[in-house]
Amino acid sequence: MDVGQQLRRLEARLSGEHEEHPPEVVHSFVDEALSRFTGARVSAFVPILVERRVRARMKPSPRPDRVDLPRGQAFALDSPYAEPMSLRTWAWFTAKRLLERELPRRWAHTRGVASTAARIAPLLPLADRQILIASAWLHDIGYAEDLIDTGFHQLDGARFLRREGIPVRVCALVAHHAGAAAVAELRGLAPQLAEFDDERSAVRDALWYSDMTTSPDGDPVVFADRMREIRSRRGPDDPVVRALDVNGDERAAAVRRTEELLWSGARLTAV
Repeated sequence: MDVGQQLRRLEARLSGEHEEHPPEVVHSFVDEALSRFTGARVSAFVPILVERRVRARMKPSPRPDRVDLPRGQAFALDSPYAEPMSLRTWAWFTAKRLLERELPRRWAHTRGVASTAARIAPLLPLADRQILIASAWLHDIGYAEDLIDTGFHQLDGARFLRREGIPVRVCALVAHHAGAAAVAELRGLAPQLAEFDDERSAVRDALWYSDMTTSPDGDPVVFADRMREIRSRRGPDDPVVRALDVNGDERAAAVRRTEELLWSGARLTAV
């Protein structure tokens, strides 16, 4: 059995032992530990060393921690982990902390969105993958009571992330996800939302796709069914529903572009 197979088995075993951690988080821990042993002379010992580091990292710690971010950014966080975390792991932990108990259905939806984003991420450039996954975990944290300011969850979530020193791309992706600009216009919050740039990229499309093909309970759904569910749940007077007349085509276009990306990835895999 080669090292890659051993590491995948390790991930499966750790995920089974620690059901509180999504497989995506376990995978990120393993990848980060593995990067420390690149070029090791004796590869046979690498899985053992990786497992040791990952288990140490998953061990609860009562002290505040640091989170290492791109470009050397770091900030304090009341984290249960014994070592610094990557951006996407911090994103998972923060979303879990803010949503799991207070808004369990929103947390279920978030987990589904992040799962879809993790499936798309390998089709993106390396630098974009962590940005997408982190944004997926964080996209709805603005619903948490402690973060509510304007009541516009995209904006409240993005402002919180900016205060925490999170990379500006993640803040902006959270701010503009799911056609937020049209909703902001209806709510008189367009100038505030303009604090964040809308990057209009494949990462943005993938985040929108992940959100708009995931039900409130975290299950995969087709885009049309998700739009019908939003209209039914929110009612015709809700700004989100009213904004669909403006941003519905833009939402659909983002979904189509991401589906094309997924199809192209599937074709390459099949070759």
